[in-house]
Amino acid sequence: MSIQGLGAAASLYQATNRQTVPRQIQTPEAANSAEKVSVSDAARSLLANEARANPAPAAASALSSFDTDKGRVELDIDQYFSSTPANPAAELPPLLMPTQQNIDALSAHVSKAFPAFLAKNGIPEAPSSISFDSQGQPVFPADYPYAEKLRTALEETPGMARELSTLSALTEFKQVLDESVEFQSEYQRAANKRELDAVLAKYSSLLSGNAASPQATLGFHAGGQLAGISLS
Repeated sequence: MSIQGLGAAASLYQATNRQTVPRQIQTPEAANSAEKVSVSDAARSLLANEARANPAPAAASALSSFDTDKGRVELDIDQYFSSTPANPAAELPPLLMPTQQNIDALSAHVSKAFPAFLAKNGIPEAPSSISFDSQGQPVFPADYPYAEKLRTALEETPGMARELSTLSALTEFKQVLDESVEFQSEYQRAANKRELDAVLAKYSSLLSGNAASPQATLGFHAGGQLAGISLS
């Protein structure tokens, strides 16, 4: 048994997803996860050569492997979110899928890139959290003293703003799809009308479209490293 619409979205998601996101998502650094950003040998060699040639602090490594609508693709994540693509005539970039691997990879990159971004813009301390409103604008804690300075820096560096909002959106979307997959599984396991009615009642808000959208909040250490992602 299947439900039209939900089944299609869930099938696309299951094709790339390998594990379920918990309600509280820890970054790879915090959890010491074995699921790390995948970097090719060629990329490691290139980065090593650049480091030897340029002793100044280098930008975070951006070359990672991501789940996309075109399969597993290695992307330069800085270029992916750049407002000035290297080849303007190229086809549209692949669409990032809401998988745990992508969330982990973006989390690892943000943890390395955001501290440098803050330092570059003269912002001495990261906000304890960043979320995004319905218009896609960043929301900081009310007592964060550098809110306007950070807001201006993100407006002037849209690549960083897009990476943060994408990490938030992928986490939210994955939560919704996880619930859809759980519904499909329980619906298919229902052995009789009583069990079927119980499943439909449990997921009534999901099926009616009235379920509240999950809200992701990116948590940060003072230095700018990502501390975790919470969902409410």
